[in-house]
Amino acid sequence: MPLSHSKAIWVLAFLFMGLSCQTRPAPEDLQRLNGYWEIREVVFPDGGSREYQASSAVEYFQWEAGKGFRKKVQPTVMGTYLTSDDALPMAVSWRDGRLFLVFSGEGQPWEEEVLELDGETLVTLHQNGLRYEYVRYKPLIITP
Repeated sequence: MPLSHSKAIWVLAFLFMGLSCQTRPAPEDLQRLNGYWEIREVVFPDGGSREYQASSAVEYFQWEAGKGFRKKVQPTVMGTYLTSDDALPMAVSWRDGRLFLVFSGEGQPWEEEVLELDGETLVTLHQNGLRYEYVRYKPLIITP
């Protein structure tokens, strides 16, 4: 039986709303945080943004057995990373079904809410209102 015009519009509206709503990260998603992430865009509280086509540094996150850290590393064309010992300790906090990464080490502690986390995308919202959008880093290896 065909849908009436108005019913079809309602069905499409509900489908669109369902697809546009993102689910919050669940505890089992936390393992997806591990690895290298490249910044793609920063969205400012006023709605402005800055896109990054390429960056000389990427973020490395590691979370295991209730402990974690975050550090900046520099990829090389040989597929390795230049790094230092400046890892920021990271804790995780769950509040009202929302995931927060809590950092300490450089001055005052701060936190970032994880808005999206899957195998290829990481989006965080810093407590200062900056929204950081990352993609999973894929190294470009140049062989001689």
